[in-house]
Amino acid sequence: MSGTIYKFEREMLKGEDIHIQKKQNHTWYKKHWHNYFEIIYYKNCVGYCTLNGVKHDLSKSCLFFLTPKDFHEIVTRETDNSHSIIISFSEQIVDKKLLDALTEKPIVLYDLPALLRDQIEELSVIFCGKTSYREQYLKHLLNCVLIRILETGQPLSVVSKDISPIVRESICYMLTNPAEHITLDTFAAKFGITKTYFSHLFHDSTGVSFKKYLTALRMECAKRMLCEKELSIIDVGFECGFLTPSQFVRSFKNHVGLTPSEYRARKDAQKPQDETKNI
Repeated sequence: MSGTIYKFEREMLKGEDIHIQKKQNHTWYKKHWHNYFEIIYYKNCVGYCTLNGVKHDLSKSCLFFLTPKDFHEIVTRETDNSHSIIISFSEQIVDKKLLDALTEKPIVLYDLPALLRDQIEELSVIFCGKTSYREQYLKHLLNCVLIRILETGQPLSVVSKDISPIVRESICYMLTNPAEHITLDTFAAKFGITKTYFSHLFHDSTGVSFKKYLTALRMECAKRMLCEKELSIIDVGFECGFLTPSQFVRSFKNHVGLTPSEYRARKDAQKPQDETKNI
């Protein structure tokens, strides 16, 4: 599992492997999912979080840890001295030994220990600051927070009331097997249903077509590999599930607006000269 590549939007994370927001106003996020990890900490908030179709009321102090395959909706009302901290991050910043445990189930934690609350607040402060070794500080502190969540939190059932178990299992499979040749026929045969029925089920559950989701997943996988792995363009295409180099190049350009070679060259040019330079 440690080699798994999860889709996440680099733009959402502002070019880093972690992005932290502190909010004090009323929020409403309709049902959605994103293919990176997320910690949501609520302090003195009133409202609810619907996670995988199950409604959870917010308490004086609570936390939700979400995996890339969790669907959720968030509604809060503004109250005195209330705020939430949203920590979004990719698997790249997580200790590889933690990934297996973190990808199993979402976690909820009520009445957070004081140390955990302080660490989350400190993460927010460090993220917005310009302290020395900021990147290293964020990574170390986040992993400490994740360990404490795993040790004290309550894992939740992944059985969803409004997301089909078939769709959930399919998404999990796509996220963890980007190199495989996956089609509608793959899942139709796997679950013993017609591909037309599976296609409708997928769209009804997620609001996104199967083809669009799979293409977006492969594109994010390819962009990560082009930036971070010493692989040829051909190898990147195969690792992301494309059958031929021409298919990969054509699909990548249609989706990203650049050829894989152009994208890699642009990202290489944007890299700082001193990789150890503080950010």
